Amino acid sequence: MVHDVAPIHVDRRGSSLDDAVALYERVYDSRDIHIGDAARDGFAFRFRAVGDPDVVVGTSDVAARRWGTIVPGHDYVLAWATGPGMTIDTGTRDPVQLLPGVPVMYPVGRDFTFEGLPSGQHSVRFGGAFLESIAAARRGDDEPRQLAFRRTLGVDALRVLRSRIGEAAPRLLDPTAPETVRARWNQSIADAVAAAFDATPSSAPTVAVGSSTIRFAKEWMVANARRPLTVAQVSAAAGVSARGLQAAFQRNVGVRPMQFLREARLHGVRAELLAGDPERVTVAEVALSWGFNHLGRFSGYYAEVYGESPSQTLRRRDAPRP
Repeated sequence: MVHDVAPIHVDRRGSSLDDAVALYERVYDSRDIHIGDAARDGFAFRFRAVGDPDVVVGTSDVAARRWGTIVPGHDYVLAWATGPGMTIDTGTRDPVQLLPGVPVMYPVGRDFTFEGLPSGQHSVRFGGAFLESIAAARRGDDEPRQLAFRRTLGVDALRVLRSRIGEAAPRLLDPTAPETVRARWNQSIADAVAAAFDATPSSAPTVAVGSSTIRFAKEWMVANARRPLTVAQVSAAAGVSARGLQAAFQRNVGVRPMQFLREARLHGVRAELLAGDPERVTVAEVALSWGFNHLGRFSGYYAEVYGESPSQTLRRRDAPRP
């Protein structure tokens, strides 16, 4: 999603226990963070986070034992430790040990307790509406919903997720990355997490959205069709919840918002192909410029709507110009 706000960039380090506690209480939205028993070489901490309202990638190192309560709110958090000794959900009968390099999802929709030995941790925090929209698009669902995740990953799912994180992390940790680049990798890593953890809805929403809001959302999507968009961004622009927008489109337009956007993009592609010179224009360039990053899927969508391949459209030199 592209944002007209400054990116999030935090880089804090120090050797004060009080500063560390204050920082992590802000990070975890908690009033119950404790740090003690510093490592042999003395206490030090570092916390770095880079991102935007959709995705924030963070790294944390604390040279001391710590414990307390984490309040994730409506966000979803993927985390993995760099060393042994980190446990989450310690207040339950089934706590989770974070194994080095093995990502897990934080508990959803509730506070939880944790304990950790001196070590580091990496995390990816997803805005709730953003990840729910990505998961809904994967399912072909009508509405984004609060998600539930499988607890552990199989070997193949873990391998694929690690690979995607390895590709995305350098881009997402770069505070100078352009918004369009960040949006593309936000969607990539969110899609990988939803697939790896089999993100499924755990509850159903009920929201009403008026016809004027739907009209605004449609016009806004057409005007911004070249940008990498999600339901979360469209709903934010329209001033309604992503869940409500999905339900209203399905009820009143007959398609989901992202399907409407795809059709608008296909119209834009066709207009450019009909007007284009086959010696200077390629189908791939035009499709990518309109937000179609999977060219195979794009060709299938195009042929389904127009009854011919995009390359056939481009070669029709005698076709009427739009």
